[in-house]
Amino acid sequence: MPLDENEKGETMLQNLDFDPTVYFSIVADNLISNLGERALQYAGAALQKMRDMGDDEGFELWIGVQSQIEKRIYENELPVDVTVH
Repeated sequence: MPLDENEKGETMLQNLDFDPTVYFSIVADNLISNLGERALQYAGAALQKMRDMGDDEGFELWIGVQSQIEKRIYENELPVDVTVH
């Protein structure tokens, strides 16, 4: 559901008393295990669906999952002797 005027500027993730990254990581790991690099496409489709539905909280959740998928996929692409600046 879209945020009402009183909620704009406050996101669900900002209001949590814990770090949801652990949960995003679990979802990302499962998607990568089942879909490989297609997990990133799946997350992108989920993001589009959340945007189309006007689901701001769902969109934020999938942003977190997508971030963890990207982190896992792209960290593994660098050769061992490369330093990222």
